[in-house]
Order: sequence, then structure tokens, then C-alpha cells
Amino acid sequence: MKSIFYKMSFPEAPGGDRYEWKAVETIFNITERGFFVITIKASAKNAKQNRSKDDDDLRIALDGFDFGKYERHKEMISWKGFGTSASWDGASLKGGTKAIYFFVELEQGIHTLQFFADETPALESIEIFEIKNNVFELADLKPQEKIKSQRNGIPWFSFVFLGSHTKTFMLGVNTQSSETKRSTDGDNLKVILNGEILQNPVAPKSSKYKNFYFSGYVKEFDILTITHENLSHPFAFENAIELWYDEQPEIVSLKINYFDHEEFLERLKKLVDLRKYVEERAHGAVYFFRKTGNPYSAQFLEHSLKANPSPLVFNSSHPLVKKIKADSTYGKVIEKLKEKIMGGCLEGEVWPEDFVDDSSMRGKINFDSHDLKTALHGIHKIEYKAKPLKNNQFLIEFVLFDIYDFEKQNVPFLFTDIKKYFENTTINRLNLGEDLGLVRNFEIKICLTETLYVGHTIPS
Repeated sequence: MKSIFYKMSFPEAPGGDRYEWKAVETIFNITERGFFVITIKASAKNAKQNRSKDDDDLRIALDGFDFGKYERHKEMISWKGFGTSASWDGASLKGGTKAIYFFVELEQGIHTLQFFADETPALESIEIFEIKNNVFELADLKPQEKIKSQRNGIPWFSFVFLGSHTKTFMLGVNTQSSETKRSTDGDNLKVILNGEILQNPVAPKSSKYKNFYFSGYVKEFDILTITHENLSHPFAFENAIELWYDEQPEIVSLKINYFDHEEFLERLKKLVDLRKYVEERAHGAVYFFRKTGNPYSAQFLEHSLKANPSPLVFNSSHPLVKKIKADSTYGKVIEKLKEKIMGGCLEGEVWPEDFVDDSSMRGKINFDSHDLKTALHGIHKIEYKAKPLKNNQFLIEFVLFDIYDFEKQNVPFLFTDIKKYFENTTINRLNLGEDLGLVRNFEIKICLTETLYVGHTIPS
């Protein structure tokens, strides 16, 4: 790896409730497109250390993309965009330092890191490395801080992947039992993949050790390999592996292998010019959508074929919103928002899992009407804020977050379902286009407002 940028000695955070920390905004230049690791170290205190009722929190955005937005963390309560693998949470860090490695593919040009804070976290350093040999390695690491963790552990490292270029994540860890250490507590290391705790396969029923994949009580040296398939997060944009320590585990070796896309494409081109084939089919799909009266499906697909597509944002007066409000799924979203308000929650989030009891939704927020079905790929999250008015009415401002991403489909036999055959074949070609770097993912934000009557007053 080659270090291309380094910065330290940041000003103290001004403090306050949820603010953009403008003084530490960082701008850097990339001279050539490639793979990079943005390494950020920061610390955060809990409420007791702050002598207040609030702990420190910190999160970042890269070129307007907010990391961690779609993760629901099993160990922490996601709160206002904080409390994820890609952020620093004082309640769990307890004043400790956490290093986050953001693996990204960047285009040539200027890029911006923004920081968003709550209370007074401390930013320690930013370093950017260029990955040239498709491998990232760390070795011989032990926690420098010895913070007592009770049962959960303390966040130590996060590895956040924007895109799906990683082939394998391999981790070799030494942990000692309390007997070996002649101590009252052994070493443990927790592994959290996309918010889900990887449980210890040897001690799945142990309340104390099941949440630590590596434990000196179970096995003093072990290896974990996480493959590309495990890192295929359904939200496409972001995957995360987070490590929490208890006592003094040792990372003997950590190795991340990248796919060599240039070599991969060259091999494909020797067999067939697949890249050209998929590109032609993608432009053909844009033309088809236009001719069949699907303007947003055409617009979004064409946008995805750009070299670096920006997020698309639609306000409440946009014609797209009118289409959404006419879809039957919109009524279900409104009922869910009413349900949240009636439960006393005037500000928060709605997730696909909130619809798990609705058999027609199947735990997903999909709009199925003409054009929307192929333009939007499933709302991954809704953020809302309700303001009480008179007579049990509420003004609600909410945002739907979608990610433009194709998922591989099962293709039926041609003559059993001709329409589905051609639909799913097209989707799979576009999904292949993502693997080839032709079709690119981007975020879609749809901003709406509604004045709703809620059947009875919310609980006090």
C-alpha cells in the first residue's frame, strides 16, 4: 500500500446536539482512478464520562454518501444515523479509540469527507492509502487501551466496503483462557458482519461466550474466512465487518483480497466481448423503457451507466412523487407512520422488517405499479419527523431511501412464463453489468410531506 494523504491535529469538537462538524471537513485529490483505503481514528466518551445525560457520537459522509445509513446493529441502538459499524459510539467505546478502514473505489478528482457529531468526540487522524496489489494486510495487533468491557466488549476496528470488490476477508486470532493467563478473565474477540453478530460455532448455547467468535475459553487460536458471497449485502452500497475486543486478544494476521477486475475482464474478453454485449443490452433496455412509457426506469438506468453517478433527490412536488402516492404500497407506508405516531414516536425510522407481518409486502417496501416497479428496487429505509397540529393532526416530513441495484433472479423456462423469462433475463444481464463495472449503483432519495389525522392522541 502507498500512503497518499495524512492529516492529524484536529480542533476540539464544539459540542451540541447533532451538528455538522465543519472545522474538520477534509478535501483531498485523487490523481488516478483506483482502489483506496480511508483510515480514520477517533474516540468517543459515554454519558458518565461527559458528566451529562448524553454520550459522544461521530459519523462521516464521503462525497455526500452517509456511511452506515442502512445498517441495524445488533449490539447497539442505531440512533439518528449513529450507532453503526461505520461510526463511533461513546456508549460502547467508553472513551476508547476505534479505527475504521473505509475501502472505496474513487474516480480521479476532488473528494470531500464530512463529519457529523453529537456532543464532543475527538478526531485523531485521517490517512488514505492506495491499494496497488489487490491485497490489504494487518498483523500482530493488540488493543492499546485496556478498557473493562463487562460482557459485550469494546469496539476496536471496523472494515467498511463501499461496493463489492472484496474477494475474501481472512482473520487469524490468538486468545488466551483465564487459566492460561492465570487471571479471572480470558481474551475474547467479537465479529459483527453487517450488523449481525457471528456466533461462536463451538459454544452456541453459552450466554457468556456465544457472541464472541474467538474465545480463549473455547479455542486459543482460530481462523475465520469471510467470502465474497458473505459480503454480498442486499443494500449493495455498503458492507461492514466490525471487531470488538474483551481483555487482550491478538490479531496475528488480517488479510483482505480484492478481485483483480482488470485481469478478470481480460480473461472474459478472450472468450467473448461480454462487456460490449452487456453494454449494448443496457442501452437497449433504456430505449425499450422509453418506448413503453416507463420514463423513470429509462432515466435511472441511463444514469447508472455514467462513470460516477451522483445520488438522485426528488422533492415533494416532483411528478415522481405523484406516481408513488397513487401506488397501493404508499397507503401501507402511511398506515405504518400512523402506527408509529400513535405509539408515541414522533421522530424515527421505518424499516422493511416493520412490514414482516404483511404477507403482500414480504418484509419489503416495493412499489409495484407501472414504471415504479422497474425504476425503484425496494425502499430500504424511511426517516420521518412528525409535528403535532390541532385536532389530532400531524404534519409529517419523511424521506424514502432506495438504492439502484439489480439482484440476480431465477429465470423460468421460456414457454412457462414468457414475460417473466424476458424480465428476469434482462435483470440478470444488468446485474452482470454491475460486476463488469458498466452499471453502477447510486442512491435515490424521495422527500415527501403529508398532513395526517391520527385516530387518537398519542400516549403521554
